[in-house]
Amino acid sequence: MPTIRNFGRNVRFTPRHVERPRTSAELAGIVRAASKLRAVGAAHSWSPAIVTDDTLVSLDRMRAVIALDRERRQITVQGGMRLRELNAYLHHRGYALANLGSIDTQSVAGVIATGTHGTGRAFGCLSNQVARLELIDGTGQHVTLGRGHVDFEGAVVGLGALGVVHAVTFDVVDAFRLHEVIGTLRLDEAIDRIDDLVGASDHFKLWWTIPCEDVITFALRRTAEPANDRALRRWLKDRVLSVAVFRTLLAAGQLSGRRLIPAFNRFLTRQSGRPLERIVDSHVGFLTPSPPVHREAEWAFDARDARSLLRAYTQLLPRDGHTYNFLQEIRFSKADDLWLSPAYRRDSLWLSLYNIDPANWDAQRTKFEAFARAHGGRPHWGKEATIDAAYLRAQYPRLADFARLVARHDPMRKFRNAWLDDILVDA
Repeated sequence: MPTIRNFGRNVRFTPRHVERPRTSAELAGIVRAASKLRAVGAAHSWSPAIVTDDTLVSLDRMRAVIALDRERRQITVQGGMRLRELNAYLHHRGYALANLGSIDTQSVAGVIATGTHGTGRAFGCLSNQVARLELIDGTGQHVTLGRGHVDFEGAVVGLGALGVVHAVTFDVVDAFRLHEVIGTLRLDEAIDRIDDLVGASDHFKLWWTIPCEDVITFALRRTAEPANDRALRRWLKDRVLSVAVFRTLLAAGQLSGRRLIPAFNRFLTRQSGRPLERIVDSHVGFLTPSPPVHREAEWAFDARDARSLLRAYTQLLPRDGHTYNFLQEIRFSKADDLWLSPAYRRDSLWLSLYNIDPANWDAQRTKFEAFARAHGGRPHWGKEATIDAAYLRAQYPRLADFARLVARHDPMRKFRNAWLDDILVDA
């Protein structure tokens, strides 16, 4: 059997079987025959959610559009479809998803199962756009859960614990564009003004490269105005600077024994933060250029404490004795009612820890996690985090209900792995 590796290259395992069904009926047969299994889409993750030493079910052959319902403004697609494919299909038919994250290479089933998010004070994680799920549960039965069903809010951010999600129905909106304004602010000023900055845009985020005293600001307003971005400018910024130059500086920084990384970070902040105003299609404006392989942790915090959290966070990382050669992304999202969403019933500030430093990553993440727990953070399920079941019980009021829901849909514990066992122990 082939060895499976995730995008972050921090998870590696060899399953006994890899199955690639083409239909839900074939998938049901695989589930009934397996003693243990996990599902994988694009493996664009850092958590060990997909790890199994038994059967791995790949959804790569289940990535088609099932139906576009223009009257209800909904689209149903197979679970293995990549976000990039879904965005292109919708765009050519005059529709779009209301919000997206920074990357579009993930599968739709993986995105919603882990609570993946974008940014915007009035917009929840991508799972909030789901109207219906279709899955094969642990008994091999076909299960459909639509919005309004008693189990729906527990099942959407489901961690792959209830079954293999093979079809997802999303709400869609009319295609729109984003008026994007990029610039820089002094870090202290951005923190002082953070509530006003977030409130003045539909979608606002910050990029911070440590130890810079400036941050790059991205303010995006939804608009119907025509696009005005030039292909050459996009190529220079999104391909040459953000990919070629960035990766060259990463390599040079490593070769310097990391001594030059702070200087390179300041250069990148100046260049990437040069004033830019453009209007682009939404699925272009939400996305960032493809990043190199790196390590990621991210936690969601109560947005009401944004100023104090940002002050503590921006003091923690420059003073922890480590060097960071990757930007830190700071985003915002609306509260939701999905039981295992990190934004469950609270507007959220998302703070990240991104880096390429294999020798010191564990020490860096340990310090960041201590900070996150001290401030009531909730981990992003698709990224790296040390699981503390007692802490999670305190942060997720419906965790015990979720465990009971899992037990009903997977009574033989077919979908359990070590990662899920740690989350659900004593829940």
